[in-house]
Amino acid sequence: MRVSALRVSLVYAAIFASALFVLIISIYLFTIRFVDDEFDAAIEQDLLALVSAYNDGGPRQLIREVDLRRGVWARANGVYLLEDNDGTVLAGNLAVWPAMEARDDRWVEFEILTREGRRESSHPVRALIQEFPNGLRLVVGTDLTDRRQLTQRFAVATAIAMVLVTLLALAVGYRQSRTILARVAAVNGSCAAILSGNLAQRLPVTGANDEFDALAGKVNELLDRLARTTEILRASLHSAAHDLRTPMHRMRLRMEESLAAGLGAGPADTEAAIGDLDRMQRVLGALLQIAEAESGTIGAQPEDVPADIMLGQLAELYAPQAEEQGIELRTSLAPGVWLRGHRQLLAQAIANLIENALKFTPAGGTVDIMAGMAGDRAALSVGDSGPGIPAAERERAMTPFVRLGNAETRDGTGLGLSLAAAVARLHGGALRLKDNQPGLLAVLELPLGARAAGPAATVEQV
Repeated sequence: MRVSALRVSLVYAAIFASALFVLIISIYLFTIRFVDDEFDAAIEQDLLALVSAYNDGGPRQLIREVDLRRGVWARANGVYLLEDNDGTVLAGNLAVWPAMEARDDRWVEFEILTREGRRESSHPVRALIQEFPNGLRLVVGTDLTDRRQLTQRFAVATAIAMVLVTLLALAVGYRQSRTILARVAAVNGSCAAILSGNLAQRLPVTGANDEFDALAGKVNELLDRLARTTEILRASLHSAAHDLRTPMHRMRLRMEESLAAGLGAGPADTEAAIGDLDRMQRVLGALLQIAEAESGTIGAQPEDVPADIMLGQLAELYAPQAEEQGIELRTSLAPGVWLRGHRQLLAQAIANLIENALKFTPAGGTVDIMAGMAGDRAALSVGDSGPGIPAAERERAMTPFVRLGNAETRDGTGLGLSLAAAVARLHGGALRLKDNQPGLLAVLELPLGARAAGPAATVEQV
C-alpha cells in the first residue's frame, strides 16, 4: 500500500466497478422495460382479438377462441380464463379465478401453480381483465417466469463481472507496482553508485518512452553536464596549479636573491614581477569566466545582441594589431542576425578566437571575421591562414590549458578556446573547429534571438 501505483489502481478499480455496476443496472432496467412493453403489447393485442371475436360471434365465438389459445400455452406462455357471473369456468387454462393484486389501474398480477410430473412450481402472471355486458369475465395474461430468470441471470452476471473487474484491476495494480518498484530500485542503485564516486554511472533507460524514460533522460543530461563541469574544474585546477607555480617560483627566487644581496627590488625585477602577476591575473580571470559560463550563474540578464554590430566593433578593436603584424583583417557581416544572450561573454568568446587567429597567422596572412546563418542558427566565425589544428586534436584543443604543437612556445593561458566553448554551451550552442584550407575556421553556432528577421547571408563552412 506504500506504492502509489497500487493505491491508484485500487481507486480506479473501485471507480470502474461502480461505473460497470451502473452500466449493467441501466442495461438491465432498459432490457426489462423493453421486455415488459413487449409482453404488455402482446397481451393487449390478444385481448383486442378476443373482444373482436366476442363482438362478431358472441359468447360462443369467444369460448372457441379461448379454447384455441389453450393449445399454445407451452409455446406462448399465455394465461386465459373465461367465467360467467356465477364463477363457472367456461374456457381457459386456469381451474379457478386467482387471487389478484392490482397494478397500474388496468393491470393485475397473480401467482399460478403448475405441475410437471410430480413437481409443482409457482409462476408469476401479468394480465388484463375484460368484463362483458352479460356478466362474463375474461383474464388474458402472460407467464413471467422467463423474465424472472432473466433478472436472476443479470444479477449473477453483474456480480461475476464486478468481481472479475476488481480482481483484474488489483492484478494490474500489483504488477504495475512491482514494475515501478523495480524501476525505482534501479534508479536508487544508480544514484548510490553516483554518490559513491562513479560519475560515469547513468540512470537506466528501458526504451519504453514513458515518463520514467523521459525523467531518466533529463537527469542523465544533468549528470552529463555535471560530469563535464567537474572534469573541466578538475583539469582547470590541476593545470592552473601547474601554470601558476612557475611565475610564483620565479617571483620567490628574485625576492630571495634580492634579500641575499641586501638590495631592494630593481626596475627589471619589478617589471618581471608585474609581468608574472599579470599572467596569474589573466589565468585566474579566464578560469572565473569559464566557471561562470559552465555553471550558468551569470549576474547580467540576457539581451538581444546584433551579431554584425558586435563583430564589427571587435574587428575595429583588433585592426591596429593586425596591421602591426602585417595581417589582413577582413569582415563579412550579414545584417539581421540577432542573438539572445550575454553581450560581454559573447564578445569575450569572439575576442578569444580573434586573438588566437592573430597569434598563429604569419605575416602576410589573412584573418576573416564573419557573421551569418548556418541552417536555422547563427554562425559567428573566425578563420585564419595559419597552421591550423589536425582533425584528431580539435576536440582536445577546447580543453582548458591545452596547447598544441608550436603553441607551447607562445605566450598565452591555453584557455581561449575553452572559454569560447563554455560560452557557446551556456547559450545553447556549440563551438566547431574546421579546416579553413589552409588554417583554422572556428565557428560559434548559436540559437537565433527573437528579433532575428528576414533572410541573412549563409556562412560557407568548409
